[in-house]
Amino acid sequence: MKKFRGCKLGRWYLGLLLSYGLVSAQEETARYEMLKFGEDKHVLTSSFKLPEGGYQGTGAVTIDPGPDRTCTLTIPDRCVIESTRFIVRAGGRLSVRGSLLRNCYIGMDPGAEVAIDSCGLEKCEFASPNALKLDFPSEIKITNSILQAGAWFSPINLMGLKMMDCVVRELESSRYTMRCAFGGALAQKSGPFTPLALARSPLIQYTRFDQCAIDRSLLLTSSHVTFENSRGLFNNLLAADGLGASTSVVLPIRWINSQPEELPTNVGLLVLNEEIAGGCRLEATVEDGVLKLKGLDVQAALPLTSILPESGTPSTDSSMQGRDTLATDGVELKLEQSHVNGLLIMQLASGREAGQVTKMNITAVPGNASLNFSQPVGSDMRIALNEVTKFMRLRHKGLAAGRSLEIAFEEKYSGKDGPSAAVACGLLVESVIMGKTWDPTFAVTGDMNADGSVQPIGGVAAKVRGATKGACKIVAVPAKNERSVQDILVLDGPGPLAAIHVFALEQFNQAVQLADSERTGTLQQAVAEFDVIRSALQRDPRQMLAILRTPHAITRLQAVLEKAPHSLSAKYLLMYAQGRVPTKLSLAGSIEAADAGAMGLSSSTKNDFSGKTALSFQPDELGGSINRLKNLRPRLDPRVWPYVDSLVSCGEIIRGELLNPSRTQNKFNEMLGRARQAGRSADAAKSKLLSDPEVIEDLGL
Repeated sequence: MKKFRGCKLGRWYLGLLLSYGLVSAQEETARYEMLKFGEDKHVLTSSFKLPEGGYQGTGAVTIDPGPDRTCTLTIPDRCVIESTRFIVRAGGRLSVRGSLLRNCYIGMDPGAEVAIDSCGLEKCEFASPNALKLDFPSEIKITNSILQAGAWFSPINLMGLKMMDCVVRELESSRYTMRCAFGGALAQKSGPFTPLALARSPLIQYTRFDQCAIDRSLLLTSSHVTFENSRGLFNNLLAADGLGASTSVVLPIRWINSQPEELPTNVGLLVLNEEIAGGCRLEATVEDGVLKLKGLDVQAALPLTSILPESGTPSTDSSMQGRDTLATDGVELKLEQSHVNGLLIMQLASGREAGQVTKMNITAVPGNASLNFSQPVGSDMRIALNEVTKFMRLRHKGLAAGRSLEIAFEEKYSGKDGPSAAVACGLLVESVIMGKTWDPTFAVTGDMNADGSVQPIGGVAAKVRGATKGACKIVAVPAKNERSVQDILVLDGPGPLAAIHVFALEQFNQAVQLADSERTGTLQQAVAEFDVIRSALQRDPRQMLAILRTPHAITRLQAVLEKAPHSLSAKYLLMYAQGRVPTKLSLAGSIEAADAGAMGLSSSTKNDFSGKTALSFQPDELGGSINRLKNLRPRLDPRVWPYVDSLVSCGEIIRGELLNPSRTQNKFNEMLGRARQAGRSADAAKSKLLSDPEVIEDLGL
């Protein structure tokens, strides 16, 4: 879900977080009987793929990579596994697809990975006994699957769970239901261990819960989730202070045919009446408590250990637990240090965002081939670095044996978070391994997946503007953020795009080519061609439009696009020169701009108005904020207008009090009532906007 800042004038910025705690014995109305397994122990130390068929477990199967630190047990389509205890050690992986697991246990050490796709799981148990060793988190992804009954012995965020398009049924035990843990010592850790991080990056999406006990903390990390015939464990709810006053998070859910009749009011939920898309696409039935998948009817059940390769020797070195999966990789580094320019965002009191260039450094130090930040960062940034680590390991067959790579920001003492430094981190690793140095006038922003695909981030327009104020000449942004670059043209005209050469990135290799200080071929020709155009435009900004419309400039811009089709500066300057300038912001840009206006309105209201009396105001800060919103309105997507109109109405009511103070307390209270109603109208307008199916599809929520 994209992050949008909300209105601070009504309920939009309510603290929506929960306190995690253990369920009392009185709440444990549904008792759960734990599974029992045989005594056999089998250790898998090398990767293996099961043949199609039915298998019966006789004990525990441990996936322990051993010295080479790589080992995957693959359970392919059309397998049925019963009564098996799977234990996945650090560096091990359990991959299950298109199969049925019945009465199985999946235990994960820190550093383990489990992937379950298009499966049925009947009365399966999940646990991560050593989950608090969070320096090496585990990861479990469950997609398009049905989970019938079962139990969760560990908090899902400590296990690294990501669940999407699933159905969870009859998870009725209050004690072993799905829940999150946060607070206390976890608040100092990187990852989804704070209320805000959980709400911003929901672990459960597009999933349906039926006949389940729903822990209060699960609501905090559920987006586009339906709860049906379920009961809520919502007693002792505490308002949390994990969100700043300027932050809003929307978690759309649907709650039907259930108790309690009312959901907790201090949870940031957008309750939808219409059906929510998503959910498992598998066809299945439950007969006498037994889950059956259509097309999967395996009769014979062989002993699982009779199929697996000969058991290896389990690791007995406790220090191996939780080690980075790259610990023994051996790659010779060609550089000890390197740097690249990244882009950061600062939030201004006016509500606008300011971008700035930051120098990022990497240093190789003695260690265990890990990749880390050398300063505290937020959970989103840590998650993004994990993806970079996976990608670089696959790209170079590992990192440097006996060396750790540490990444630092130029500003060492300010907090950092967000996924937008991922591509820059990848370039730093690429530099020390390959011995490449990057162009000091190049800057980059963007998230990245483990396959090297560049993913969208927030604040692109502000970051591009910030890059123009430094020494940078080239900036690369995710291709999926192209509309944000178009929004720069709508709001600021051609100036920022003429001051710096903006490129779109789809894959990491494009970033490598752009960052290289020794570019060759048509890319270098495009860069040189654009430098000529930029120099001409910068000589006299007042003549920029006239110069752009000359045949010579248009021909040069077309030549740049022919050589570098992903040059966004050339694309939109050419559009401007040919009179094809868009007049409205994109929907995402419109919401971001309206939210920035709301924050500026709130800030100026606080400065001019105490909540009890009108204060002296010189100059008219509130009036300036209102006028900026009014002037912005024609350039916004019309779907955002009701939200903006309500914000302006609220501001004008308060400004009226500033200009003509109430003479009696009753008049003052009447004014407050009207202002609060306008604030509630703004909340309702934005809630309606973000629950519109077309808007959700347009924003990619």
